[in-house]
Amino acid sequence: MTVSAYIVNLLSNYEGIEIDTNHVADGSDKYGLFKSPSRNITEFNDNSYEITEFYQLIARQKTVSNSERKEADEFLEDLTYWIDDFSTNYEYPELGNNRKVSKIAITGCPYPMIAEDKDIEYQLSISITYLRERKEF
Repeated sequence: MTVSAYIVNLLSNYEGIEIDTNHVADGSDKYGLFKSPSRNITEFNDNSYEITEFYQLIARQKTVSNSERKEADEFLEDLTYWIDDFSTNYEYPELGNNRKVSKIAITGCPYPMIAEDKDIEYQLSISITYLRERKEF
């Protein structure tokens, strides 16, 4: 499983949201996950290494009325807290391929990127840190 697919599967546990990778469909309440180009690596003496990758979650929310805008803000804030609290309430699922997730975190607050007549696209920055053990040859 790719790291992107892992994050999508994990986030789908929050109110059953469906997230595309590298795409946000037209319409309201649509989500897309995009990988950022940066990556941090820390090497260890045992030949394993820790990787932190960064992703952007784009959430297109309906925002015609004031109540819809408030609901979108509440939804995104609750999603942020859910991700913040995930490791306290649950264990991270297996990632596979000699990789073990140690942390998923919000690295920035949800903020509106694009505001149109009926929808607003919000962006939420996410990081994932995992340990990868190299196989011996």
